[in-house]
Amino acid sequence: MFERFTDRARRVVVLAQEEARMLNHNYIGTEHILLGLIREGEGVAAQVLVKLGAELTRVRQQVIQL
Repeated sequence: MFERFTDRARRVVVLAQEEARMLNHNYIGTEHILLGLIREGEGVAAQVLVKLGAELTRVRQQVIQL
């Protein structure tokens, strides 16, 4: 399934898995993908999120509060 993803997209998914694991979640949701995108930091999406003020620690705290 992931063979059609770019290397960067695969990295985001791996980071999303790590975020879900750190938060003791047994699923990977859009909130984890968002955290993965921010952590990856180099893609267009990450750059846009950072320019919009999305900081990893703040977003992670918001996810914890869900």
